Amino acid sequence: MSFVAVAEKDFRDAIRSRLMIVVAVMFVVFTGGGIALGNAVGLESGTVVALIVDLLLRGTVVFVPLVALGIAYRSIAGERESGSLKMLLSLPNSRLDVVVGKFLGRSAVVGVAIVIGFVSMLVAAAATFDGDIQADVILMFMLAALLLAVVFVSIAVSVSAFSESTFAAAIGGFGFFVLFQFAWEGLIFLLRYVVNGFERPDFGPGAETPEWVEVLTIVNPMNGWRQSTEWLLRRVSDQQETAGEAADAFYLEPWFGFVVLAFWIVLPLVVGYLRFESSDL
Repeated sequence: MSFVAVAEKDFRDAIRSRLMIVVAVMFVVFTGGGIALGNAVGLESGTVVALIVDLLLRGTVVFVPLVALGIAYRSIAGERESGSLKMLLSLPNSRLDVVVGKFLGRSAVVGVAIVIGFVSMLVAAAATFDGDIQADVILMFMLAALLLAVVFVSIAVSVSAFSESTFAAAIGGFGFFVLFQFAWEGLIFLLRYVVNGFERPDFGPGAETPEWVEVLTIVNPMNGWRQSTEWLLRRVSDQQETAGEAADAFYLEPWFGFVVLAFWIVLPLVVGYLRFESSDL
């Protein structure tokens, strides 16, 4: 076997357990349901799509990470807890095959569910409204949602590789979600407070934000996702001229969001694998 075989097995298991079907239904409600709601209140197609995308921008940063974490946190810890992990490793699979295969398998489960959800949005919009349904905007946002999901699958698989039980994996995965969603800015403030000699930094008019603070803010995967989503939506925007305006630093450019997302895909997998490789099963 290899990481591809592990991924295929993981994907088939998700189908047999109806996990992917449940998640796909959730995404259909999350996306296609908005079109039906917009039609019910009598909005025009362009207005509905713009409104739905705006709502998705707000909801995706919560909904997609939680779904990805919920699907992937048991990936390795669950097999370790049940004892099936030893059987999996007794086959010609390395621990690297397991980590990479679980990552690919769970990413495929979430990815297929997201695609089904956004295709349902396209179908609902095409069946409901006349004129331009802005399919390119919807597809770009679907790509953005896929990127965010893969980031949190990577984090969840890494935490699962660290954990000896599914409970510990769930706590660890949810802890990262809370960190990135709610606690990141607070930690940066504490760092600024320490660096500033244990005095409150100046936030008044004209105060300059230190460069290292901007960098730490951007490397939050939530902010990286917002940057990359902005870049993607600009590709299909009618206001392309704004894309040519240079930011004050390269890490503030929308394209740098992809670098941040790539970092949070690769780093957790590497750290998780190294811990898993050295752990006693």
